[in-house]
Amino acid sequence: MTRISLLLATGCVLMAVQTAHAQRAGISADTLQAFDDPSMPAKEFRVLRTTYAPAGHNPKHYHTSHVVFYVLEGAGVWQEDGKEPVTLKAGQTLHVGPGVIHSHRNASASEKLVFLEFVILEKGQRSTVPMP
Repeated sequence: MTRISLLLATGCVLMAVQTAHAQRAGISADTLQAFDDPSMPAKEFRVLRTTYAPAGHNPKHYHTSHVVFYVLEGAGVWQEDGKEPVTLKAGQTLHVGPGVIHSHRNASASEKLVFLEFVILEKGQRSTVPMP
């Protein structure tokens, strides 16, 4: 690879990362648990507490594993490609399978949305993949 090709490729990767980060503004995810289990070699279990600011939005993306969402506070809207949106309130759950393209957002412009994410994935694998 020539030096110019390498610089262009690096620039494209940096722009993609910056775009994905900008689209997730107002969203924070804290890892509450992350552990291995000998009965599931090469797998990692994660529990995340995710907070969306008022009107926070995560555009189209998919997960590399199963994810179960459990809403703690507020209301959120999840929408899989080709399906009607689903609104979840505190105490409700939703399962999204690997590879299912979807988006989710805070349903409120004035209150935060807080939910847990339960994920089991391959060790070292990224859970969320943004769509272009």
